[in-house]
Parts: sequence; structure tokens; C-alpha cells
Amino acid sequence: MNKYLLALVLLFAATPAFALFKSGDSFNEASDVNWGDIEFKFLGICICPRPPPIFYEEGEIYEYWDPSIFIDTVSIANYSAFTGAGGEDNTGGIDDTLGGKNKSSDAVSIADESTFFQAHAFIFSLMDEMDLCVNDDMGAWWTEFDSMWQNDELAVTITPEAALFANKNMQLLCMTDASYVNTLGTSFGWMPWCLGSSGSTYPVSGHVDNDNIVQASNTAAARLIFKLNRLFMLCDPEAICGCEYTPIWSKDHYKMHTARPGLRATYPIGKAAKFYDSGLNPPYEGEKGSNDEFLWVVFRLVRCCTCCE
Repeated sequence: MNKYLLALVLLFAATPAFALFKSGDSFNEASDVNWGDIEFKFLGICICPRPPPIFYEEGEIYEYWDPSIFIDTVSIANYSAFTGAGGEDNTGGIDDTLGGKNKSSDAVSIADESTFFQAHAFIFSLMDEMDLCVNDDMGAWWTEFDSMWQNDELAVTITPEAALFANKNMQLLCMTDASYVNTLGTSFGWMPWCLGSSGSTYPVSGHVDNDNIVQASNTAAARLIFKLNRLFMLCDPEAICGCEYTPIWSKDHYKMHTARPGLRATYPIGKAAKFYDSGLNPPYEGEKGSNDEFLWVVFRLVRCCTCCE
């Protein structure tokens, strides 16, 4: 009797309908953000020019990390770990061009082996109510509608510089970035083509050559941050007054943590997944959502003077 029961379980596990069953808790800003990682600091006094007869105004300089980007990296097209819903019209199978091959074992041939994630970005600041440093960039991005995310060759159209880094010497330098981020807790901002232990920033697509699902998900999320910078959808708020568009990103101005399928500690981009993936992605269901479906809370470094207009 047990062998028939086992066969029935395997049959249902192999069907598309089983793959459809993805769900989770919708994002809750009170419980799903590591608020202690804001690291709010007072840096000193700033001076802002004013027209006569005032001439100048004094302000205060503050620095903190703002949770203001929320990124899904998912294996089922149109499923959102942020909302805990979606993807009902997708099979999620190998032949589904929008669904992810989220394990190398899913590939139909060795040549096709690749971890793939669709990604969704939601851009809005949770700190705007403080009225200190208000970020102007808001919006969303859905990679299912982005042909460049699906195809490595098309991705090069907005990153032609990728050819400069497609060699062994430049990629070996990424080992330095990986060592730095894992030992000192910060990444080399002057190495934008490297993602620490996550590998290469290029190609800026959803295909990642990494069998570690959590690390591959981190790579996909970081690549989307890079892409949103390249498309001028993000404005780096590290400048004291306002923000600056950075088509070549400063990745040390970002850090992130998972909120789905479970909540973990906050680390710089490229941190080795072994530091936070223990028990994070169990079979079928995590603490807060389905396995293989990730939500990343991204913090941006903010520095501002309160008298800036």
C-alpha cells in the first residue's frame, strides 16, 4: 500500500497544478523590515544660501539607511512574494518561457543549465513621513514585460561596457570584492561589475550560473538594482542636497535582507548566502511564504541637510 501512496504523491508533485500553489503573507512594514539597521546618525551643521535679507539658513545633516526598494525574485512568472499572490495563469514548467528554471536539475540539457528568476521592484520610501530627506523616485518594474531580462544578448544593448569585463582577469578581481564584503562587511563601490560572492553584475538578466538558490536570488535582485540605476529610475540619495542619478551604480550605498520566505539579517550586496540561508528556503513552505520565492528589502544610504530645498 505504501508504494502506491508514494507513487500518487510523486504524480501530484510532477503536475503543473502543484507548481501553481504558491502563496505567502503579504508584506507588512511593521514586522518585515529590520528597522534596527537604519543606523540613524547626526553628522553636524550645514549652511544653505538664501536671498537677502536672510542670506543663509542653518540646517542639520543626517545620515541613515532608508528601506525604499522591495524586490521579488520568483520562479513562477507573475507571482509576487511582496503581495503573496499571483501566478495563477502560469504552469511554471520548463517549457514556460516566462517561468523560472529555478534549479539546474530542471534543465533539459547541460547547455541549458541556469538558475533563472523573474523579478519585480516596488520603489517607495518607508521613511518619507520623517520629512527629513524625501526621495522623489517612486515606481515599479515587472521583468515579465522586459525582453532584455529574458535574454542575455539583448541585455547588452543597455550595458555595452559588459564586453570590457568579459575576461578572466576582470572576473578574478571579483574575488577581492567577495573577500572584502565577507570579512569587513562592506563592498567595493569602485568595482561595479562585481557582486561579491554573488559573482558578476553582467549580464543584467535573470539568468544566474549558481546552483545555490538563495545566492542566485541575491544576484538577480542586485542586478535589478543596477538596471534601475541604468534606466534612471533610481536616484542615489547619498548626496547631501537632493540625489544623483548613477547609471554606474555605487553598490556600497545599498544593503538588503530577505523578508520571504523568511526574515533574516541585513547584509551588503554580495554577502555569501551561507551567513543567512540556514533554514531560509525549506521544501514547499518557508516561515512566511512558499519556497524559492524571495522578497528582498533594500536599504539605500541617505545623507541630507534639512535646509535643502
